[in-house]
Amino acid sequence: MVARGSRSTVYAWGRGAVAKVPDAGIPEGWIHFEALYTAAARDAGAPAPRLLGVEQVDGRAVSVFERIEGPSMWQEVRDRPDRCVAHGRLLADLQVSLFALVPPVSLPSQRDRLMCKIRRAAENVDPSLAMASSILPPAAGVPRLCHGDLHPGNVIMSPGGPVIVDWFDVSRGDPVADIARTSLLLLPEARACPAHLPGALTGPLAALAAAYFERVTRRIVVDGDRLEHWRAVEAAARLAEGVAQEALLAIWRRAARLAPTG
Repeated sequence: MVARGSRSTVYAWGRGAVAKVPDAGIPEGWIHFEALYTAAARDAGAPAPRLLGVEQVDGRAVSVFERIEGPSMWQEVRDRPDRCVAHGRLLADLQVSLFALVPPVSLPSQRDRLMCKIRRAAENVDPSLAMASSILPPAAGVPRLCHGDLHPGNVIMSPGGPVIVDWFDVSRGDPVADIARTSLLLLPEARACPAHLPGALTGPLAALAAAYFERVTRRIVVDGDRLEHWRAVEAAARLAEGVAQEALLAIWRRAARLAPTG
């Protein structure tokens, strides 16, 4: 085993490759979609691993990628907490570099993805979350390449430079929404690091998050009201993913009085 995620496990696959094996219950279509999305992002110029193919193992589809050597950014934060500010800035720079790319039309719409998640969250968590669809900000500008799940655990610090993995949530959309999503992924859960960023103290995570936000808002013009609307929408959508709910519900409840933005 090379790595363990929330929906899959990554294993070595021969020389120079890894196989991403989905957990039981994950729809097989997800594996094929993620493979296509990763290849499309790489073709657009993103630092994504090269797709080698989709294989069948014990009757289930698994995706095979080139093996990227190196620790994750989060592992480096755990090993060297004094480097958390530098890593926060690097995370912001990586995200901004994605925004500069033209997303392939084969990638899904960010708005469509969020609407689907909001509906699931309203059905499975809290009916009031359906209101998130009414405060979803209107489209603005040209859609950009948005990873949709960018956090230090999804960045591999390879000898040739950072490589971003886990492209299932990639989309064509608003960069401010992607910034809002990353800011939520860097929130602690019940005074502990979130499940996707295990094993470190909340202090380094908070410092990394602050450095990330300072850097990304310096490089991208972000309207504060628009960002708060997107944070509310992204919080509601993330509740569909079976994650810890306390911090996300708190964000949503503070935003529940927001008027529709058209």
